[in-house]
Amino acid sequence: MVEHCAARGRRNEIVEEFVATVLSSVDMSDVLDRMAALLRSHYGNTRVGLTLVARDDPSQAEVLLVDDPLYPTPAPGTRFPLAGTAAGEAMATRETVLVEKLRTVDARFPEEEALGELGYGTLACFPLVMGDQVLGTLDIAHIPRCGLLCECTRTAERLARLIAIALHNSFLVDEVRRLNRELHRENAYLRGRIEQAEPPGGYVADSAPMRALLARSDQAAATDTTVLIRGETGTGKEGLARRIHDRSPRADGPFVVVNVGAIPEGLIESELFGHEKGAFTGATARRLGCFEQADGGTLFLDEIGDAPAAVQVKLLRAIQEREIQRVGGRGTVQVDVRLIAATHRPLEQMIEEGTFRSDLYYRLAILPLVVPPLRERPGDIRALTAHLVSRHAARMGRRPPAIAEEVFAALEAHIWLGNVRELENFLERALIFSPGLSLVLPEAPGATDSRAPLTRTALPAPDPGPRFEEPTGTFDDQVRDLLRRTLDASGGKIYGPGGAAERLDLPPTTLQGKLRRYGVRVERRATVEG
Repeated sequence: MVEHCAARGRRNEIVEEFVATVLSSVDMSDVLDRMAALLRSHYGNTRVGLTLVARDDPSQAEVLLVDDPLYPTPAPGTRFPLAGTAAGEAMATRETVLVEKLRTVDARFPEEEALGELGYGTLACFPLVMGDQVLGTLDIAHIPRCGLLCECTRTAERLARLIAIALHNSFLVDEVRRLNRELHRENAYLRGRIEQAEPPGGYVADSAPMRALLARSDQAAATDTTVLIRGETGTGKEGLARRIHDRSPRADGPFVVVNVGAIPEGLIESELFGHEKGAFTGATARRLGCFEQADGGTLFLDEIGDAPAAVQVKLLRAIQEREIQRVGGRGTVQVDVRLIAATHRPLEQMIEEGTFRSDLYYRLAILPLVVPPLRERPGDIRALTAHLVSRHAARMGRRPPAIAEEVFAALEAHIWLGNVRELENFLERALIFSPGLSLVLPEAPGATDSRAPLTRTALPAPDPGPRFEEPTGTFDDQVRDLLRRTLDASGGKIYGPGGAAERLDLPPTTLQGKLRRYGVRVERRATVEG
């Protein structure tokens, strides 16, 4: 009786040690290492492993971790069929499976032969059960020793319950981390969209052609009709689509943007329509596609002309039936989405060539809108320039410089083959190299005989800042060169009248941050009087 009580007390002490070990971490690898060390300290050489039910196939098992002090262990992720194995029987019956003498021939379970050849004598598989879910098994093997299996089993059965809780918590932590990563990506996307958003009042357009286009787009916004926006690259098709959404009854819903041409062909179906868990390698959970993300709002498909043939068929069904099917799914999902598509490609010619479906084209082009190129609406350049300069100056943490009349005239005379996008990139570059109070224009990039070159034009300014030649090199090199020249002109002085911060029209703290970022050292020069 005394020996029985002593043994029970010892088991309780061991279990308390295991409780502390399991609760010490949510990292299952760390938990297993500590648990194996404890088992070996009490029961000698012990092989400990965790086997899980494969999430994408309940008939398969997956080795999560194995800690074996004597022999090589299978790599994590190794799979095997559950049917007929000791682990499979423990999971199916939710009862502990004990093999008191491992056989190398005529074995009941395939694990017996492998472990017996390694020199182990006993095996115990303990089911890991959490609620109504079987997660896997805790597998313990011992070298031959009389009574060891029976003694260890009483402790390990209690230990298995703790492991199931720890494993369940580990899964929850992994899921929270995955959701946090998705939330971080979505927040980054939304921040980018906010930075790119047009000011109150929306689309910047003063010319007669654009006023007519906006009037027609307002008519489209009042309906739920599919819209096809045509126009050259860089004309502002996405901005027009956003304006339609913002003025529609769906304005409070999501506005989801997908650049069809930027998605690899093998991933575009999953991106648009989503996928079910296990639909393909790496699909560890259900994922909602862009159609479901845009439910109740607007889905903007940019570069629709780049959609593969198989995707065109599914798009047609989604528009006609307002339902989609996830990749790997069996049923359909109803979606309430207003579709706006855009392209710069000649869809009519693609239909003749057989690369674009005519039925999809007619479904998309119920209400076509054409954005004219910038060269056909020079009346918009003045308003666009003022808006873009103001926006990029705010991003740089500075006041927008004055824009001379001759600067406007030079911009209006230039032929912008890249349209609004080229104008915006050019003005951002001009801002970088306009450290004073007025905007200075560098030569237009890639100027040819068919494109009137822009000359350097500027208003006289009280403090013109440092002079420099036409910049060369990368963007970072150009910024670094500008900072160095400004410091040279100010004698290394940052603060106060005549300092580099004043010359660049930047707060001193902002300038110091840029100096650190671009690795520019400040060398003050001593002045000698007399």
